[in-house]
Amino acid sequence: MRGKHQDHGEPFDKMKPIQWRRSKIGQYLRHLPRAKHIRGTWIHRIFGDRLFANELWHPTGQKFALGMAIGAFFALMPIPVQMIAAALSAFFLRANIPAAIAGTWISNPLSFPFCVYFQYRLGCILTGREPIRFKDPELLASLSSAPMPFLVGIIPAALLLAVVTYPVTLVLWEWVTKSVHAAREHRLALAAAKKSAAIKNQPPL
Repeated sequence: MRGKHQDHGEPFDKMKPIQWRRSKIGQYLRHLPRAKHIRGTWIHRIFGDRLFANELWHPTGQKFALGMAIGAFFALMPIPVQMIAAALSAFFLRANIPAAIAGTWISNPLSFPFCVYFQYRLGCILTGREPIRFKDPELLASLSSAPMPFLVGIIPAALLLAVVTYPVTLVLWEWVTKSVHAAREHRLALAAAKKSAAIKNQPPL
């Protein structure tokens, strides 16, 4: 028998946007696009009202995790339009679009060197070449003169990261949503207790 916390669709997927903005990750959500930002734009005219389907914008466990996995995949793609590619893929795969965009942020100025080296090392494994250590000054020269290991490792590394991102996101989703609901229930309990105490302290008529 499945408990209510075991199904990623109930009850956590019914969280309202205001609950997400008040959660522990709310400070990051304001940087993500929302449906109202593109309504009436050229993007709306191209893709039509299907672009505003609830599943593409309102976070649910499975759709959010799929969106993050899509974003993680494109985060390791050496292309200049990672977020656009991730958003389009999320649209066609019916995943959460803001999550797909957020997933591309895995690749950033701080993580970029490690992402490249991860792809390079995986490419060395697949091609049977001896890898150069991360701190070795010859690494950059090797990537420039003999980029084959890096190129071979791009797609496998992106797929591997996407596969890992999906279950990790589901676990984090459960933890965050439980925390949000626990905090909400705590506030309601405090409010009820204060109201009850106020009623008891009222002087008799």
